[in-house]
Amino acid sequence: MSKIFIDTNVILDHALDRSFANEAERIFSMSEQGKIICYISAGSVYTLTYILEKALKNIDLVREKLLLYFTLITPVSSLPYYFEQAVNDKAFDDIEDAFQYYTALQVNCDFFITANIKDFKKGEISKLPVLKPDDYLLLQSDVF
Repeated sequence: MSKIFIDTNVILDHALDRSFANEAERIFSMSEQGKIICYISAGSVYTLTYILEKALKNIDLVREKLLLYFTLITPVSSLPYYFEQAVNDKAFDDIEDAFQYYTALQVNCDFFITANIKDFKKGEISKLPVLKPDDYLLLQSDVF
C-alpha cells in the first residue's frame, strides 16, 4: 500500500474548491477505500484550521471539514532530527517546505503531493518523488 504525504495546499484546494479540488477528491477517495495511506504534518493542521476559519467564517463548517479530513489523513509530528535536517538543507529556499518534505521522509512516504511543485525543484527530491496531484493520479492509474 502506497504512503503519500499531502501538502497543505492540496487540502486547501479541496476544502476551498480551488485548482486541484477534483484531483484531491480522487486521492481522498483512494484513502477512504484503503488503497493508500495519506499523511500531513501537524503543522499543516494549524495552518489549515487558520485559513479555513478565515475563509469560511463558520466554525461549525470548519470543524466538520477537519473531522472529515482526520478520517482520511493521518497528522504526524516531526522529530527534532528532521527539523534540524530541514533547516540545514540549503537546497530549499522555503524552510516550511523543507519541514513538510522532511516530515514525509520521517514517515517513509512513497510520494510527496503538492500543488506548488516549483518550490521543490531545487531540493533533494531523489529521496522522495514530488508530484502534483494530477501527475500522481496519472501514475496511479496503472496501479489501480
